Amino acid sequence: MKLQTIFVLLLIATLSRADTPPTLPAFQGGGPLRGVAADAIAPPPYQLRWRFKAGDDDNRAEIENNPTIANDTAYVADSLGLLHALNLADGKEKWTYKSEGGFATTPLVLNNKIYLGDLDGLLHCVSADKGEKIWTFDSEGSIHSSPNVTPDGKTILFGNDSAAVFAVDSQTGKKLWEGKGGDRINACPAIGFGAAFFTGCDARLLALNLADGTEKFAVDLGGLAPGSPTILDDRIIAATGEGAVFAYSPDGKTQLWKYEDVDQQGAMFYSSPAVADGIIVLGCRDRQVHAIDAKTGKRAWAFKTRGEVDATATIASGRVYIPSKDKKLYVLDLKTGAKLYEFTANRPITAGPAIAGGVIIFGDTAGNVFCLEPKK
Repeated sequence: MKLQTIFVLLLIATLSRADTPPTLPAFQGGGPLRGVAADAIAPPPYQLRWRFKAGDDDNRAEIENNPTIANDTAYVADSLGLLHALNLADGKEKWTYKSEGGFATTPLVLNNKIYLGDLDGLLHCVSADKGEKIWTFDSEGSIHSSPNVTPDGKTILFGNDSAAVFAVDSQTGKKLWEGKGGDRINACPAIGFGAAFFTGCDARLLALNLADGTEKFAVDLGGLAPGSPTILDDRIIAATGEGAVFAYSPDGKTQLWKYEDVDQQGAMFYSSPAVADGIIVLGCRDRQVHAIDAKTGKRAWAFKTRGEVDATATIASGRVYIPSKDKKLYVLDLKTGAKLYEFTANRPITAGPAIAGGVIIFGDTAGNVFCLEPKK
């Protein structure tokens, strides 16, 4: 083989790797928020490895957003303001970090640090090994927006209920820039095309330059957007509380398609999209899981549950893992939507699962945290 040919093949391989965003221990894998697990997982059936209980009967806790898994530890935040570090092997608590405000966000784990916001408006940076506070940043507004990080790992981005969006230094917590939405920013920002993409109660898809927070564009979505957007190679996906899912060009100038094939007119898409193999998956309050062809916007399949589906799906090994308020975690075939497995929790589930290290971890609205493993 000629040297020039070898160089071309190496270049193609390098570009292919560069085009595939890494999956981080964060909401929807961080970055473009595609919701694909970093690790493969064996097919069902599954069995319970362990269960952990946050809170108690007198002081009830809820798990309001996804856990994260990093190395041998699961990090779970609860509504009482406790961040739990649980041993992946047996569910034993390694440490607990306490905030005065409750947590409704997914922890981001990066360089042995954990970042997450609380309902008092503080963004916390905590050591992953000991659970000790490193710094906090006061955003002056409740935080429902899970944090994301720039590709270089230097900047943490999030929004708050006071319609502000922030970029802070990941090492020091110093504010780098601040932007403004038109209403509450509850969703985790997606990162791609040199911008941070925010959605929220102002019914817009807002794109801000990563470097300085200046506005690149804002698109009117026609309805509030409680879930996060998702960035694909050639388009941006966003869903609304009016029962619509949109695909826009990277510059926001062209609406590529609009999906409205819901069973109840205007049924809210509260969850965020997950995307793999050209299929977009997200839950809806019409009690269905919807799968949409990413290119055409046509329905690929829909799966009916017995409860509203607010949780965000995780995709792993060609399967969709998504809970419902009917207390069940469903495992569906990504291509067909066929049910492969279900697990029943104690209470309704509104937060999505984390999948890594060969296990599935998720929590319910009564503070129960479940760890499932392939049945032996």
